[in-house]
Amino acid sequence: MADFESVVAMCQDAIDTGVTPGISLACGVRGGASYRSFLGAAALQPLRRELTASTHYDLASLTKVLATTWLTMKRWVETGLDLDAPLGNLLPGYYPADKAGLTIRLLLTHAAGLPSGLRLRDHMDHGTAFDVATRQRAMQHFLQAPLREAPGVDSVYSDIGPILVGDLLEHLSPEQRLDSMCRRELYAPTQMPNTRFLPLIGGSPSVLPHECAATELCPWRDRVVSGQVHDENAFLMDGVAGHAGLFAPLADLEHVAQILLDPPTHGAITQRGVTAFTRRQDIVADSSRALGWDTARAGGPGGDRLSSMAFGHTGFTGTSMWIDPEQGLYVVLLSNRVHPTRDNSAFLTFRPMLHDKIVDILT
Repeated sequence: MADFESVVAMCQDAIDTGVTPGISLACGVRGGASYRSFLGAAALQPLRRELTASTHYDLASLTKVLATTWLTMKRWVETGLDLDAPLGNLLPGYYPADKAGLTIRLLLTHAAGLPSGLRLRDHMDHGTAFDVATRQRAMQHFLQAPLREAPGVDSVYSDIGPILVGDLLEHLSPEQRLDSMCRRELYAPTQMPNTRFLPLIGGSPSVLPHECAATELCPWRDRVVSGQVHDENAFLMDGVAGHAGLFAPLADLEHVAQILLDPPTHGAITQRGVTAFTRRQDIVADSSRALGWDTARAGGPGGDRLSSMAFGHTGFTGTSMWIDPEQGLYVVLLSNRVHPTRDNSAFLTFRPMLHDKIVDILT
């Protein structure tokens, strides 16, 4: 597609100037042409590796929508899971007093009054052997995290909300962990064979480090992280958490983006569920948050050309997905912009400009 020569040039320039080591990009229009490119490196350190079509990316916070939110949506469609029921009613006796009155809706819209950050590494030894008890101890830190303000007052992006929702889903399906539920109920029926969490323990890894885009030269772990979740809290939860831990190659994400653009009436993704979960909730004035998903806004990470119907999400490692039903298009952008260091904010300026150029071409 000749029109995309300018997109390739823009991406290559970003790689050459150190904005990110590599970029995997897929975009397309409803019922029409699609475009894919794979540029740059999967790793620069300790040795350079070129990225390929099969390179797996640490999706970071795309886990929030492609695991926790999606599974919640499926439960809502199939079982009528009450998004407005107090957590204390869903799991009596489990939550501390300040969490018992929260709801799934508040947690997924970042309106529950939770703090924006809590570092498990300040409370837990990362050299500890991982087991069920370790993961349970980690959850206790999130359950006990004090609210920063009353629920519904403000919208503050917090990983703790999706973490609590993922934990709730596990308790509502005894003896099942988030990774196994997602694999069986979401990725297998949707034909996303290479989308998965990568637990730190429990047998041989399903994806090897050299098959993944490297993330940070992590001072805490004293090595370049590859094939293992970058997010430190998710790492201390055995790589399986409601906010981070998912890995996938570009093809799987483009496939699910196409389904989200035109959802069927039945299956793991339905039109009813997508419509309900991608609509702005307006719990907090001027918040762009839908249920788990974000929506397009001026000056947002998806640029300024997406319509008001567009929804998507970003991941700290340099990943994003945007779907615009009104204009009939999708953009999936995967990068490893935190390699070898997270102290590189140039990508945050580059990303919306790239989206604007792509949307102009597609429309």
